[in-house]
Amino acid sequence: MTFATHLFPRKAFAALALAGACAGAAWAQPAAEAPVVLQQVELPLPSGAVLRAHWWPAPQPSVHATASAQPAVLALHGCGGLYAKTGVLSSRYRETAETLHAAGYAVLMPDSFGSRGLHDVCQTRYRDRTLGVNDRAQDARAALVWLVAQPGVDAQRIGVMGWSNGGTTTLNLLVQRHSDLQEGEPPLAGAAVFYPGCVPLLKRQAVAESVPLLMQLGALDDWTPAQPCVEWAAALQARAGSDVTVHVYEGSYHGFDGTAPVRLRGDVPNGTSVHGVHQGGNLQARAKSLAALQSFWSRVLGTRKAP
Repeated sequence: MTFATHLFPRKAFAALALAGACAGAAWAQPAAEAPVVLQQVELPLPSGAVLRAHWWPAPQPSVHATASAQPAVLALHGCGGLYAKTGVLSSRYRETAETLHAAGYAVLMPDSFGSRGLHDVCQTRYRDRTLGVNDRAQDARAALVWLVAQPGVDAQRIGVMGWSNGGTTTLNLLVQRHSDLQEGEPPLAGAAVFYPGCVPLLKRQAVAESVPLLMQLGALDDWTPAQPCVEWAAALQARAGSDVTVHVYEGSYHGFDGTAPVRLRGDVPNGTSVHGVHQGGNLQARAKSLAALQSFWSRVLGTRKAP
């Protein structure tokens, strides 16, 4: 696999910060009385293109409480995109948004694929994909700039998470920011990833931004194997002051945090076997990994204060 890094001019993200603060939700339709106020927003990209995203502002305090800035999480979808076949938000992402929102966090989920007319890329070989993880990392950087410009978001408590391709994107985001943190980009309080691909990062011995990092992997994963991530994480852990936690779940395949049964997907050409890849949930690993994720966010972003 070859990943080409496309970096924008240093002032580009500073300009996005201003644009993000001024840009309205051109197609926003918030549900005012819903427990989770979902908005669909448009984020400007340095290229001039528009990145569509789902946005859940943090819960507002009661009328008797003093408003304060709240943490936020940027969540990056996997190679299957944000949506189920029925066109609704996939259960994994809806569940995540609701859980984070209940904890008092704002949530932003960019739609990197739909914004470009794509549905999913799981069945496309890595070398044939028109949208790579470094391109998606640029989406994430623009999203962070937009996010920090939103009223009620605490610029010092922003986290990033991703699944599979989104997890790989998250790691590449940290690598990009390590060598080129641009004006207007906020600091990160932490990053959490589920079953990312780490082979290219390990091969080039990439160095990532030093932020608290949680990596959750499946021991039987034959799509994005755990061992390269374990080895790469060990290199990060060797750095002074590192905060890298790795959980490898026994008996677990790609997608272990889901609820669907394990199945062999012969339509995916990017695994370790010519026969395809296994994908599906493991109830024990799901429970443990979601608990670990909740504990991680509580540690790096803080817990919700009672009104």
